[in-house]
Amino acid sequence: MNKISFYGIVTTLVLSAFVLTSCDEDFSEIGSGIVDENHFTSAPDISSTITAYTQKTGAVQSNNLPINGLGIYRNPVFGKVKANFVTQLQLAVPNPVFEVEKNQVLDSVVLTVPYFSTKTTDSDLKVAYKLDSIKGKTPINLKVFESGFVLNDLDPALNFSDQQRYYSDQNTDFSSNIRGTMLNNSTDAKENSAFVPDSIAYIAFKKDRGLKEIVPREAETPLSPRMRLKLDNAFFEQKILNAPQGKLLNNSIFKEYFRGIYFQVEDAADGTFMQLDFSKGNITLHYHEYSKVENGVPDKFPATDEQYGGQDILVAKTLVLNMTGNTVNLLENENSTLYANGILNPNRTEGDANLFLKGGEGSIAIINLFGVDNFGEDGETGAPDGVADELNIIRKKAESGWLVNEANLTFTIDQQKMGAAPNPYRVYLYDLNNNRPVIDWSTDATTVASKPKSGKYVHDGIIQKVDKKSVKYRVRITDHIRNLIRKDSTNVRLGLSITEAIGFTSNLKLRTPQELSERPNKPLSRIPAGSLLNPLGSILFGNNIAPNDPNYEKRLKLEIYYTKPN
Repeated sequence: MNKISFYGIVTTLVLSAFVLTSCDEDFSEIGSGIVDENHFTSAPDISSTITAYTQKTGAVQSNNLPINGLGIYRNPVFGKVKANFVTQLQLAVPNPVFEVEKNQVLDSVVLTVPYFSTKTTDSDLKVAYKLDSIKGKTPINLKVFESGFVLNDLDPALNFSDQQRYYSDQNTDFSSNIRGTMLNNSTDAKENSAFVPDSIAYIAFKKDRGLKEIVPREAETPLSPRMRLKLDNAFFEQKILNAPQGKLLNNSIFKEYFRGIYFQVEDAADGTFMQLDFSKGNITLHYHEYSKVENGVPDKFPATDEQYGGQDILVAKTLVLNMTGNTVNLLENENSTLYANGILNPNRTEGDANLFLKGGEGSIAIINLFGVDNFGEDGETGAPDGVADELNIIRKKAESGWLVNEANLTFTIDQQKMGAAPNPYRVYLYDLNNNRPVIDWSTDATTVASKPKSGKYVHDGIIQKVDKKSVKYRVRITDHIRNLIRKDSTNVRLGLSITEAIGFTSNLKLRTPQELSERPNKPLSRIPAGSLLNPLGSILFGNNIAPNDPNYEKRLKLEIYYTKPN
């Protein structure tokens, strides 16, 4: 046996925004309860022109995300998504030494990834956990393989000057490069062909000299619920304990030698979809060896030892492979007919009757405020000046003493089309021209300690309900409108997407930029990363609804509350 040792560039992200402490199916009153709905006695002005349409995104950059999906989610409205995942591994302690004479023997190899969960303690001090960010409860066929695909840090096509991007539609590249047979080959079907998340906490055990688990470690706190799969001993004994000389020297060499593991989910009629922080996961090799060897003879227990007298003294050891290298989330979609038709031909001029928002390889809404520019600074005469006429008229009102107290965009959910399908907990409004949050996001410092997803609740975007039915999303853009009136900012196009966490505002590149007829030579090339992380969707009413339509009052509106001069 050789003396040998056990990567990746991981994008540094603010993970606190991704502590997923509530399911998307759970509605909150925060968006409508903490901030008083009735600020003003007068009704809002809803006369401003607003147009919005649906824009599909297609495949999205999906490498090195802080949260990744794994499993199958079948949405009765939008269709099915299947998520696979690949990650590099990194030696927790590089260059470990295995002394041949100590005779290392591998006992077990265990893969663990913690679930997002909340802990509760009842009056009897009994501890229980509730799993979060998991949709569905039907067992799935989960397989783990050695990956043979090289995950580059830098892009060779760009002379290694930029980060290598991988995209959500590259599953075939990885599935065609798996090595060997399935690694999670336990006889327990719950670890492979009938896998389903379990909310039971994991308790560590002491081991006797025979390396058998016997009693709980009283001094150790039970670990929170987690995926726990036993992997093939023979593979890891050969790959790690008997690795060729130098292959475990450092993580740069190791990631080329052992290119990672690939989580694959097989198709199923239904399934379970998990959102996980794989960077908290690892593969742990449990092995034992002689405690000490002198002149080729292992240390033994004294002959006087009643239980182990004369037997070799064994020591239990571990070697940890962390899931902290490069990663890629891989998605396969089957869109429903309703959704496929909804994103097929958007009306970019007059807007759509419905807006189809969907996470993953999904769709966003593109929003334009205040209509056309036909006249000059007064909004009624003269030549166009590059500013929407309605905005010019509002600016004139402001000059005469009108004050904007509050401005909201309200999006009503089309409950008839959504049926019983779950709606996302939150939507995210952003400056689409510059791919950044609107000013109201930045000025809202509100937080909710018990619900990190519910921070920035004044800016809102949190789903609201009436009589236990989801009704609408409201997004406050008061500062954005005030800045437009003061001429402190440009009337940019806005984007609306599903989000998994309002605190995460990074953007991901689209594999194929989407050409927009109203913006020649400037295609949609990026979307918010929070949208990719959430598989849910919602159908909202758009602006293009006829006045005689029964849903006219549910149309998308810009509500502006004014204080008028006496």
